[in-house]
Amino acid sequence: MTSRTPVLGQYLRSRRARMDPRSFGFPDDGRRVPGLRREEIAQLAGISRDYYTRLEQGQGHQMSDQVMNSLAEALQLDGDERTYLRRIARSGLDRATRSVEPLTVPVPVSDQVLTLLKSWSHVPAYLFDSNLDIVAINEMGDYLSPLYAAYGDNSVLASFGILRDYPHFAGYLDVARSTVAALRFHGDPSNPRYRELVGELSVEHPLFRRMWSEHDARPLSDGSAWISIDGSEPVEVPWQVLEVPGGFFLSFRPVREGSRAHELFEQVRLTKMTGRGIRGPLAGWPAT
Repeated sequence: MTSRTPVLGQYLRSRRARMDPRSFGFPDDGRRVPGLRREEIAQLAGISRDYYTRLEQGQGHQMSDQVMNSLAEALQLDGDERTYLRRIARSGLDRATRSVEPLTVPVPVSDQVLTLLKSWSHVPAYLFDSNLDIVAINEMGDYLSPLYAAYGDNSVLASFGILRDYPHFAGYLDVARSTVAALRFHGDPSNPRYRELVGELSVEHPLFRRMWSEHDARPLSDGSAWISIDGSEPVEVPWQVLEVPGGFFLSFRPVREGSRAHELFEQVRLTKMTGRGIRGPLAGWPAT
């Protein structure tokens, strides 16, 4: 049994529990737990109840693509959820289907990636890994997101630290939820750092435990956030995440020239930046 086996069973149960039996013509009486029963999911997926039960209990063998697709249809998974199911269902994942190998010794950040980050001095940008540890951050990113360093240079720790210490911080409940889903989607259950983070957050933050139990798994890809600079009126700024070589992700805030956000970034660049470059690599990730 691999370390992914209980993860797969937990995920299947969580997706099954969110489904409304009445939507599929199944009776909703006498159910001890919410959602569909195992035999009902098996029926919708066109597989035997015994086989589906073995999958949830960690006794099944490798699923074929046909079975995986049938289960995804039966569970009404969207694109991100299908990608996650595929990752956790396969024990011999290659680098094309996963973000990073399970490592106890981190791989180096390439000089090319660090050079790219250094060149983006006009916008906030940082590099993070599959555990949402910030590996390197440019000066503007540091200036506009000082709480990252205060909470250990990890996006999940920062989100829940802010919620605990500043409970009225606008928007951080949604940020916390998205970082939890991203940690599950990008992370590797066999990675020691992943297990350390989940354990620490579970002990210190009841809200994390509740969100983690929901088993949502989604990548960080794009969105927007409100930023106030030196007491200015808050401005909505988009953010984007790109996957880069080595199992890392580059987060940056692209702003349209001439926009208020662009004006504020220019103000910061001209009056606050010292030209020191990036801070990092961090969290034990060595430079080449």
